[in-house]
Amino acid sequence: MGGVQAYRLVRRPAEAVPARLDDPEQEAVVGHTDGPLLVLGGPGSGKTSTLVEAVAARVAEGVDPERILVLTFGRRASTALRHRIEARIAGAEGKVLHEPLVRTFPAYAFGLLRRAAAERGEPSPRLLTGPEQDLIIRELLGVIGAEDGSEGADEIEDPIGWPEELRPALRTRAFAEQLRDLLMRAAERGVGPVELARLGEKLGRADWPAAARFLRQYVAVLALRDATTRGSVAYDPAELVRAAAGLLTDDPELLDAERDRLAYVYLDELADTDPAQLDLLDLVAGGGKPLVAFGDPDSSTYAFRGADPAAVGAFPHRFRTASGAVARTLLLPTSYRAGPGLLDASRRLARRLRGPAAHRDLRPLPDAETGTVEVRTFRSGTSEAAYLAHALRSAHLLDGVPWSRMAVVLRSTTLQLPPLQRALHTVGVPTVVHAEDLPLHLQPAVAPFLLLLRCALEPDRLDEEAAVTLLHSPLGGADPLAERRLRQGLRALALAAGDRRPSGDLLVEALRDPAELVAIERRWAEPAQAVAALLAAAREAGAVPG
Repeated sequence: MGGVQAYRLVRRPAEAVPARLDDPEQEAVVGHTDGPLLVLGGPGSGKTSTLVEAVAARVAEGVDPERILVLTFGRRASTALRHRIEARIAGAEGKVLHEPLVRTFPAYAFGLLRRAAAERGEPSPRLLTGPEQDLIIRELLGVIGAEDGSEGADEIEDPIGWPEELRPALRTRAFAEQLRDLLMRAAERGVGPVELARLGEKLGRADWPAAARFLRQYVAVLALRDATTRGSVAYDPAELVRAAAGLLTDDPELLDAERDRLAYVYLDELADTDPAQLDLLDLVAGGGKPLVAFGDPDSSTYAFRGADPAAVGAFPHRFRTASGAVARTLLLPTSYRAGPGLLDASRRLARRLRGPAAHRDLRPLPDAETGTVEVRTFRSGTSEAAYLAHALRSAHLLDGVPWSRMAVVLRSTTLQLPPLQRALHTVGVPTVVHAEDLPLHLQPAVAPFLLLLRCALEPDRLDEEAAVTLLHSPLGGADPLAERRLRQGLRALALAAGDRRPSGDLLVEALRDPAELVAIERRWAEPAQAVAALLAAAREAGAVPG
């Protein structure tokens, strides 16, 4: 087995990126106003800065910002890009103008659907949330088999015909989540029940034809619910974009009006788009309209959400000029973030990557610092986390680097984030995790509350790890010193009574019955008393019928 590797990258500070563009390639992009254009560039090559300058140039030329559509991936990226464009325009003109239309694809699609519903006098559509989808899916799956696997479960009719090996998993939350993910990926690619069943038979996947039959049932239930409640139509995030594309296809007048409204379309992060989003883009910006797409085929990280990096290579042939010619491609060759040392290291790694390589051959700025790359191998994840904590703390205390200028990149937030956060918290390194990157049940404001409820309603879940997590959460507010002193106090009381159990067991017992905590110094006992009181309140509320 290989060791665990940690990479530490040292690069130019963000302030080093020039506020104005002086590369001829960037100027060519900014001046482009006719037909489609693909802009390729590696990390730090100024793709987003060039996009901002291009939008500012169009506004300076007198184009109404409402006629400029800027699409990007993710709400946080959309907000940041909107602020950059607004600040650039305000700085250039000396006044604040109407902000350009910066949207994610789902937000843009939702706006189209809502506008069409308003024109028809119908209720505004709404977004079907993930928990709502899971609830519907689990209700439909719940009619098959008994929840506890009791005798007679096999006698219940299975209208879907799930494979026998999957039947024990039908009632689990994990199966519902994976089934929802399959349905969303199918919707993004325009794969309906018939095509999904055909693909399953072709590939020997018995679960896909069953999922296709379930998809028919799921769509019928949603349609029936919308019709019987006389409420607004609910769309899940995956079918939202497909629904908007279908709306424009079925209503030529609406499509013509939208195409006339948009004078220029800019797309950031082309490699993170999925097939449904490209279909919508083709409708509103195809046929030779001014469309500039920025992308790096090596930086697509959202394949698990349906992103297809092949869209970058296919763009010039799909989005052709008005005369039918292939779209132009421009390369941004300068790195504004990395020095020659970091670029040389990245080139050596990039040689192993497949696909076109021209966009990877970046040149540094003449005055760029060399930069360094350190690669370290560890025997375990624990030693890796300890090294990272030491490195970050040393950089802050010895080199004066602000905490806000540090980042740790993880491959899996679910598997790697909790132990790393504990290691950083132990040595006093503050951490912030962007909530958008985490599912709701893992977000810092929600996870401790859910854990508390689980431990209150299912007492067996309260073990030492759960107790420590609750104590260090906002519900308890303890720090490592308070936890250590609490353990020492509980241990001393236990030894005095002849009880030689480990402190972890005593900690769990104290949260279940806080009577012993009155004998411990108040400031060390307060976090445990707070958690114990919340557990008792949750148990009391859970015991109330209904």
